Amino acid sequence: MDNTEEQQVERLKEFWKEHGKGIVAGVVIGFGLFYGWRYYDQHTLETQERASANYQQLTTELSEGSENAVLEAQEFVSENPENIYAQLVALELAKHATERTDLATAVTVLQSVVDNTDDENMSALASIRLARVLIAQEQLDTALSLVQKPLPEAFAGFAAELEGDILAEQGNTAEARAAYERALQAGESLTPALQMKLNSLAKS
Repeated sequence: MDNTEEQQVERLKEFWKEHGKGIVAGVVIGFGLFYGWRYYDQHTLETQERASANYQQLTTELSEGSENAVLEAQEFVSENPENIYAQLVALELAKHATERTDLATAVTVLQSVVDNTDDENMSALASIRLARVLIAQEQLDTALSLVQKPLPEAFAGFAAELEGDILAEQGNTAEARAAYERALQAGESLTPALQMKLNSLAKS
Protein backbone atom coordinates (compact mmCIF):
# COMPACT_ATOMS: atom_id res chain seq x y z
CA MET A 1 0.00 0.00 0.00
CA ASP A 2 1.29 3.49 -0.73
CA ASN A 3 2.62 5.31 2.34
CA THR A 4 0.54 8.42 1.73
CA GLU A 5 -2.65 6.37 1.48
CA GLU A 6 -1.78 4.50 4.68
CA GLN A 7 -1.28 7.85 6.39
CA GLN A 8 -4.80 8.87 5.35
CA VAL A 9 -6.18 5.76 7.06
CA GLU A 10 -4.18 6.47 10.21
CA ARG A 11 -5.39 10.08 10.27
CA LEU A 12 -9.00 8.89 10.09
CA LYS A 13 -8.40 6.39 12.88
CA GLU A 14 -6.63 8.91 15.12
CA PHE A 15 -9.24 11.60 14.49
CA TRP A 16 -12.11 9.37 15.59
CA LYS A 17 -10.09 7.94 18.45
CA GLU A 18 -9.41 11.44 19.81
CA HIS A 19 -12.52 13.36 18.78
CA GLY A 20 -15.24 10.87 17.90
CA LYS A 21 -16.85 10.79 21.32
CA GLY A 22 -16.71 14.57 21.59
CA ILE A 23 -18.36 15.01 18.20
CA VAL A 24 -21.13 12.61 19.12
CA ALA A 25 -21.56 14.37 22.46
CA GLY A 26 -21.87 17.70 20.69
CA VAL A 27 -24.59 16.36 18.44
CA VAL A 28 -26.33 14.85 21.43
CA ILE A 29 -26.25 18.12 23.37
CA GLY A 30 -27.68 19.95 20.37
CA PHE A 31 -30.55 17.52 20.09
CA GLY A 32 -31.06 17.55 23.84
CA LEU A 33 -31.31 21.33 24.04
CA PHE A 34 -33.69 21.52 21.13
CA TYR A 35 -35.87 18.49 21.73
CA GLY A 36 -35.23 17.57 25.35
CA TRP A 37 -34.31 14.00 24.43
CA ARG A 38 -32.30 12.88 27.45
CA TYR A 39 -32.62 9.29 26.36
CA TYR A 40 -30.93 10.11 23.06
CA ASP A 41 -27.85 11.37 24.92
CA GLN A 42 -27.09 8.18 26.81
CA HIS A 43 -28.21 5.80 24.09
CA THR A 44 -26.10 7.42 21.36
CA LEU A 45 -22.96 7.60 23.47
CA GLU A 46 -23.36 3.96 24.48
CA THR A 47 -23.85 2.97 20.84
CA GLN A 48 -20.66 4.74 19.79
CA GLU A 49 -18.70 3.24 22.68
CA ARG A 50 -19.84 -0.26 21.70
CA ALA A 51 -18.95 0.42 18.07
CA SER A 52 -15.50 1.65 19.09
CA ALA A 53 -14.91 -1.45 21.21
CA ASN A 54 -16.05 -3.71 18.36
CA TYR A 55 -13.73 -1.88 15.98
CA GLN A 56 -10.71 -2.41 18.25
CA GLN A 57 -11.50 -6.08 18.76
CA LEU A 58 -12.32 -6.93 15.15
CA THR A 59 -9.35 -5.15 13.58
CA THR A 60 -7.02 -6.93 16.01
CA GLU A 61 -8.57 -10.32 15.25
CA LEU A 62 -8.51 -9.70 11.49
CA SER A 63 -4.82 -8.80 11.65
CA GLU A 64 -4.22 -12.08 13.47
CA GLY A 65 -5.96 -14.01 10.68
CA SER A 66 -9.00 -15.15 12.66
CA GLU A 67 -11.58 -16.65 10.30
CA ASN A 68 -14.32 -16.21 12.88
CA ALA A 69 -13.51 -12.50 12.92
CA VAL A 70 -14.30 -12.31 9.20
CA LEU A 71 -17.90 -13.37 9.80
CA GLU A 72 -18.23 -11.08 12.79
CA ALA A 73 -16.76 -8.16 10.83
CA GLN A 74 -19.14 -8.75 7.93
CA GLU A 75 -22.09 -8.75 10.34
CA PHE A 76 -20.86 -5.59 12.10
CA VAL A 77 -20.43 -3.74 8.79
CA SER A 78 -23.79 -4.93 7.47
CA GLU A 79 -25.67 -3.89 10.61
CA ASN A 80 -23.94 -0.50 11.02
CA PRO A 81 -23.25 0.80 7.49
CA GLU A 82 -23.29 4.49 8.47
CA ASN A 83 -21.10 4.16 11.57
CA ILE A 84 -17.52 5.42 11.16
CA TYR A 85 -16.10 2.52 13.18
CA ALA A 86 -17.91 -0.01 11.01
CA GLN A 87 -16.51 1.75 7.95
CA LEU A 88 -12.97 1.48 9.34
CA VAL A 89 -13.61 -2.22 9.96
CA ALA A 90 -14.83 -2.48 6.36
CA LEU A 91 -11.49 -1.16 5.11
CA GLU A 92 -9.63 -3.79 7.13
CA LEU A 93 -12.05 -6.50 6.03
CA ALA A 94 -11.58 -5.54 2.38
CA LYS A 95 -7.80 -5.70 2.79
CA HIS A 96 -8.09 -9.11 4.44
CA ALA A 97 -10.41 -10.38 1.68
CA THR A 98 -8.19 -9.07 -1.12
CA GLU A 99 -5.13 -10.78 0.34
CA ARG A 100 -7.10 -14.03 0.15
CA THR A 101 -8.33 -13.28 -3.39
CA ASP A 102 -11.92 -13.01 -2.12
CA LEU A 103 -12.56 -10.05 -4.40
CA ALA A 104 -16.35 -10.29 -4.21
CA THR A 105 -16.32 -9.66 -0.46
CA ALA A 106 -13.90 -6.78 -0.89
CA VAL A 107 -16.18 -5.17 -3.48
CA THR A 108 -19.25 -5.57 -1.28
CA VAL A 109 -17.80 -3.96 1.84
CA LEU A 110 -15.99 -1.16 0.01
CA GLN A 111 -19.12 -0.30 -1.96
CA SER A 112 -21.00 -0.13 1.34
CA VAL A 113 -18.55 2.48 2.61
CA VAL A 114 -18.79 4.53 -0.59
CA ASP A 115 -22.59 4.43 -0.43
CA ASN A 116 -22.98 5.24 3.26
CA THR A 117 -20.18 7.48 4.50
CA ASP A 118 -20.59 11.23 4.92
CA ASP A 119 -16.83 11.78 5.21
CA GLU A 120 -15.27 12.82 1.89
CA ASN A 121 -11.86 11.40 2.80
CA MET A 122 -13.32 8.05 3.80
CA SER A 123 -15.35 8.02 0.58
CA ALA A 124 -12.27 8.81 -1.51
CA LEU A 125 -10.15 6.15 0.16
CA ALA A 126 -12.84 3.50 -0.24
CA SER A 127 -13.42 4.54 -3.87
CA ILE A 128 -9.74 4.17 -4.76
CA ARG A 129 -9.47 0.79 -3.09
CA LEU A 130 -12.69 -0.33 -4.72
CA ALA A 131 -11.36 0.76 -8.11
CA ARG A 132 -8.24 -1.37 -7.59
CA VAL A 133 -10.34 -4.44 -6.82
CA LEU A 134 -12.58 -3.79 -9.82
CA ILE A 135 -9.49 -3.55 -12.04
CA ALA A 136 -8.44 -6.97 -10.75
CA GLN A 137 -11.92 -8.21 -11.72
CA GLU A 138 -11.48 -6.58 -15.16
CA GLN A 139 -14.46 -4.28 -14.54
CA LEU A 140 -12.57 -1.40 -16.09
CA ASP A 141 -15.44 0.93 -16.97
CA THR A 142 -16.85 0.80 -13.45
CA ALA A 143 -13.41 1.36 -11.96
CA LEU A 144 -12.82 4.30 -14.30
CA SER A 145 -16.02 6.01 -13.18
CA LEU A 146 -14.83 5.83 -9.56
CA VAL A 147 -11.46 7.49 -10.15
CA GLN A 148 -12.80 10.14 -12.51
CA LYS A 149 -15.26 11.59 -9.99
CA PRO A 150 -14.18 14.63 -7.92
CA LEU A 151 -11.99 13.61 -4.96
CA PRO A 152 -10.14 15.53 -2.23
CA GLU A 153 -6.73 16.85 -3.25
CA ALA A 154 -4.87 14.37 -1.05
CA PHE A 155 -6.19 11.52 -3.22
CA ALA A 156 -5.81 13.17 -6.63
CA GLY A 157 -2.50 11.49 -7.41
CA PHE A 158 -3.73 7.99 -6.60
CA ALA A 159 -6.89 8.53 -8.64
CA ALA A 160 -5.02 9.90 -11.65
CA GLU A 161 -2.53 7.03 -11.60
CA LEU A 162 -5.33 4.46 -11.51
CA GLU A 163 -7.09 6.33 -14.30
CA GLY A 164 -3.91 6.05 -16.35
CA ASP A 165 -3.64 2.32 -15.61
CA ILE A 166 -7.20 1.73 -16.78
CA LEU A 167 -6.88 3.85 -19.91
CA ALA A 168 -3.60 2.16 -20.82
CA GLU A 169 -5.23 -1.24 -20.39
CA GLN A 170 -8.05 -0.09 -22.67
CA GLY A 171 -5.55 1.02 -25.30
CA ASN A 172 -6.14 4.76 -24.87
CA THR A 173 -2.45 5.65 -24.85
CA ALA A 174 -2.70 9.43 -25.21
CA GLU A 175 -5.34 9.73 -22.48
CA ALA A 176 -3.37 7.39 -20.22
CA ARG A 177 -0.25 9.51 -20.65
CA ALA A 178 -2.20 12.65 -19.74
CA ALA A 179 -3.56 10.95 -16.60
CA TYR A 180 -0.08 9.84 -15.53
CA GLU A 181 1.23 13.37 -16.03
CA ARG A 182 -1.53 14.70 -13.77
CA ALA A 183 -0.55 12.12 -11.18
CA LEU A 184 3.08 13.21 -11.39
CA GLN A 185 2.05 16.78 -10.72
CA ALA A 186 -0.10 15.74 -7.77
CA GLY A 187 2.59 14.10 -5.62
CA GLU A 188 6.35 13.79 -5.52
CA SER A 189 6.23 10.44 -3.72
CA LEU A 190 4.50 8.88 -6.74
CA THR A 191 7.09 9.99 -9.29
CA PRO A 192 9.42 6.94 -9.72
CA ALA A 193 6.77 4.35 -10.58
CA LEU A 194 4.80 6.80 -12.69
CA GLN A 195 7.87 7.78 -14.66
CA MET A 196 8.39 4.13 -15.57
CA LYS A 197 4.79 3.92 -16.79
CA LEU A 198 5.21 7.06 -18.86
CA ASN A 199 8.41 5.70 -20.37
CA SER A 200 6.62 2.47 -21.22
CA LEU A 201 3.86 4.37 -23.03
CA ALA A 202 6.41 6.38 -24.97
CA LYS A 203 7.85 3.15 -26.36
CA SER A 204 4.47 1.73 -27.36
